[in-house]
Amino acid sequence: MRKILEYVLAGVVAYLISRYFVFSIVLPTLNNYPRLTRVMARFPATTLFLILFLTLTLWFGWLQWDRRQLSPIYGYLVYSVYLLLLFIVLFTKASIYHAVSLNPFDFIQKNPRILLEAVLNVVYFIPLGGLYHLKASFVEMNVIALLTILGIEILQFAFYLGTFALSDILLNWIGCLIGFGLWTLAQGHFSMRTKSS
Repeated sequence: MRKILEYVLAGVVAYLISRYFVFSIVLPTLNNYPRLTRVMARFPATTLFLILFLTLTLWFGWLQWDRRQLSPIYGYLVYSVYLLLLFIVLFTKASIYHAVSLNPFDFIQKNPRILLEAVLNVVYFIPLGGLYHLKASFVEMNVIALLTILGIEILQFAFYLGTFALSDILLNWIGCLIGFGLWTLAQGHFSMRTKSS
């Protein structure tokens, strides 16, 4: 009975965190981009689905953490949706197209919107760093991450989908490093072996 109450409480906490995150960060950020706002307006249940998906992701993640057993199916589902959302964010949100910014620290400003964008540029890539941890060493992860991020920036520039920005490369790479480090710390918690010898 105690375990059931713990899981119900974890579900309620996951819902509250998800609701706060969606209304405080996700929606205000997405509403800054007219293209994404128009897409979301076509689907009236977008907010509900975002909250539901995030709640279930956090709750199932907690269940696996508590049981010390990481399900590959959970990983595939979460990363499938994550990669889709990452694609949408990377290739549809830009307000300036086909530009180059060579200042790696252009995000250091007093503008709260730009600072939030910088934080999100880190957060977006934390799961990718965790994914790279599954099969890559630290050095391999750095090479793969930098090549992936560089490729994304080149595609954004080449196809008029956004700005080629050194600051994005730096922030995305930091996100990958954090994800790799977090997964390194969390890996010992689970009873499965994830890295091949």
